[in-house]
Amino acid sequence: MKRTFEEDLQRAISFHGHLCGGQLTGVRMARYALNYFGIEDPDTYRDLVVYVECDRCLTDAIMTVTNCHPGKRRMKLMDFGKQSAVFYDIASDQAIRLTNISEKAPKDVDIKEWFAQRSDEDLFRVQRVKLHITEYDLPGRPKSHTRCEECGDEITDGREVTDESGRTLCRYCAGNRYYELIDEL
Repeated sequence: MKRTFEEDLQRAISFHGHLCGGQLTGVRMARYALNYFGIEDPDTYRDLVVYVECDRCLTDAIMTVTNCHPGKRRMKLMDFGKQSAVFYDIASDQAIRLTNISEKAPKDVDIKEWFAQRSDEDLFRVQRVKLHITEYDLPGRPKSHTRCEECGDEITDGREVTDESGRTLCRYCAGNRYYELIDEL
């Protein structure tokens, strides 16, 4: 790989703000996947997509090491509350899922040293997986645009819902709400 482990760890710490077990796990996980797919320079490689299964420290580390970002549609947040991630290589149409299986480092040890003493096999369960991905999930410009017939918001990339009467709705108007509208400003 183009960068050393220490360089990747420093990038992750700089972005995230501190060193922790999630940073070390994420850096190791990302480097494992990059090595598995033979990706030498993740800063220039554009065919990797990562589905991260938590919204914690691990996510920041994976993002900085792989250079996969949500805004580039190369990182997807699937918040299952698990320290797991699926790495999908578009070019080879192959995917692997890594899950943290290690116990937590004791509080009274040097965390970097503790992680350095563990093999990848001690840290991760690695599985080859088949990813359920559509053209709408891939990086690049939006593949489709439509409008919600209820609120008028634009919906891209097949995220619309068709209700029982055949109307095209955004997920919010179809009842999948994570906020409640108070009023317009």
